[in-house]
Amino acid sequence: MGAIPPAVARYRRTARYRRREEDEVSDAVRVTARLPAPPARVWPALTEPARVARWFGDLAGPLTVGEDNRLGFDDGDFFTLRPTALVPGRTVEFDWRFLGVGKRQRVVWTLEPAGPGAALLTVADHDDSRTPAEAAQLHEGWTDFLDRLARHLSTGRDARYALRDDIDGAIDLPAGPYRPLAHPTLLDWLPVAEDGFRPAWFFVIDDEGPRRFALREWELREDEKLTFTVAIPETAGTPAARVTLAPVGAGLRLSFAHRGWTALGLPDGRAQELRRRFTATWVASLASARDRARAAAGPG
Repeated sequence: MGAIPPAVARYRRTARYRRREEDEVSDAVRVTARLPAPPARVWPALTEPARVARWFGDLAGPLTVGEDNRLGFDDGDFFTLRPTALVPGRTVEFDWRFLGVGKRQRVVWTLEPAGPGAALLTVADHDDSRTPAEAAQLHEGWTDFLDRLARHLSTGRDARYALRDDIDGAIDLPAGPYRPLAHPTLLDWLPVAEDGFRPAWFFVIDDEGPRRFALREWELREDEKLTFTVAIPETAGTPAARVTLAPVGAGLRLSFAHRGWTALGLPDGRAQELRRRFTATWVASLASARDRARAAAGPG
């Protein structure tokens, strides 16, 4: 979702993509695919919002070097991004943050001809803090997205995914006295209310107002891990959340994963809307934890 972009962690290998020996799996993940179109056809699919929306996500506007943009997905996931280089027909480079709060990562797309009617596209995703396991997962995610691009170029049809099972993300906090996974401090940033005896409700609060969901199976290991499930009315689903705190560099990384959104038995539209609302709440919660940790750490 290290801060792996979870939106690229869906992997489905098909015959259209075959891993090349030069693909790299490390802190700088690199994946190359041969695409069934010349560079002149591939370039618009990488840069023009209407084309990017057919296989990847929704750009807020045209890519412009130095200007902030946003790449959104139907299920509520998004990246904030800023292009740093655009070489027409050749290179797209940008920095992005998953959910707008994750660690900044640098992504570089490199396009080159590969004979009549074909092109090679390489994507390199740089982050010096990810583990080998995280890099391998990210490699699989980029493999899936390059396959979706190849299918779109081959058929002209949409190739986007509709709903991802996990909501997950992470934010880096400064070192200091703030303890985001200690009771009752965690109630300051996590939208949870107690019933007088124990945590009982998880509140989703966004532009549509508050809505509460019953909490179950709450378990807290202070300063390390929190787990719980959330009951979804009118379904048998109880998506399970896991929040962890771990040292990274000179500070701490607060991470979460909330799983079980594709097994609720809801119509696609309702499932997407529910997941979007929970995603927005988690984003706001991470940002609140970051702000409180910064305030507790003091100047510098």
